[in-house]
Amino acid sequence: MKIWMLSFAFISFHLLAVETTPTIRVDQTVNFADDLNFSNLDQAIERQISSYNVQGLNGQIIFGGKTYSKSVLKESLLLLQKLAQAAKACQQTASLEFCMDALNLELNEKFTIYKPVPKKTESGYKAEKTTKYTSYYSPDMTGSRVPSERFNHAIYRMPKEPSLRNFSRADIDYKGALAGKGYEIFWVEDSFFDLYLLHVQGGGRINIHNPDGTKEVKYLSYDGKNDKSFKMIYHYLIQKGYLTAANASIDNQRKFLKENPEKEEEVFGFCPSYVYFRESNEEPYGLDNIPLTEGRSLAMDSTIYKTTGIINFVKTVKASHLDENGRVVKVPFSRFFIGQDTGGAIRGNARCDLYFGYGPQAEMTAYNMNEMGEQYFLIKK
Repeated sequence: MKIWMLSFAFISFHLLAVETTPTIRVDQTVNFADDLNFSNLDQAIERQISSYNVQGLNGQIIFGGKTYSKSVLKESLLLLQKLAQAAKACQQTASLEFCMDALNLELNEKFTIYKPVPKKTESGYKAEKTTKYTSYYSPDMTGSRVPSERFNHAIYRMPKEPSLRNFSRADIDYKGALAGKGYEIFWVEDSFFDLYLLHVQGGGRINIHNPDGTKEVKYLSYDGKNDKSFKMIYHYLIQKGYLTAANASIDNQRKFLKENPEKEEEVFGFCPSYVYFRESNEEPYGLDNIPLTEGRSLAMDSTIYKTTGIINFVKTVKASHLDENGRVVKVPFSRFFIGQDTGGAIRGNARCDLYFGYGPQAEMTAYNMNEMGEQYFLIKK
């Protein structure tokens, strides 16, 4: 959940009133090719169904001018799950092409397909590829529950006292404003730049080294923030002439800070916002306390799409690898995602942030996606 976009992990309030989506019906056949062959889709659906069972589904929702009971969102997920499982089973005895052709026929017959209608101010207005896509991931950290010379940078939970919540990043990281007050949840060996990136993404995974030599893995989810604005430090690095706009990649930001440690506090002072985390046994949470599923959850504008669990089919491009000259190579892909998150900068009828999970590949994808593409919503007939 990207916090520089001011995402919130909260239990959404499902109004009994009718919810209207800015969508139109798609009349042509859509080719639903899933580049992961449905991997992780069951998990994302089960997490969403569990949320529905707790939160309930009340009221109605309108797609393309047609009014549905919100229960159709659950029915749609269960139908997609059934069809995807059948397609995977089919591949045990038949070719992938045959099984996907059969699946596509059923998807187009059993679902009504909609797409978003961008506002005039959006990039996709009057364009064939209507939706703007970015992506996010969960950084990996290495830490301990006790401080040491190795593990010396703290990750904090939200202070109970309002008077302690609004210290700036510089106050906390460089002046110790919260040190020793009991709000440390972990100490990490990672740099302040890594902590900043954790704040940018809004959640992560921590590999814990216990004093007795055992290891464990926990997750970090958003627990709140101070009242100060989040500013990306690359803007400051460019303004000061430390980096150029063409040379302000994450790797070059990291390199500059490593080679100029005396400028760290100055640079991070440009981003006074500070994010607090909570520990969990599950992946970082999106809306309705739904654990995000890597490669399957996406964030949309929750002021427009208020109810989680809408089936999204995405067609765009993503970073694949680096060529021999170190340049990012992008490839087309298409996949089913489920709307389970939001973000303060994810604003618009046709604006999505795709969650790619963990690891170097997810990180490269997250920092190299700013693409236009197609977006479709599937509603059971």
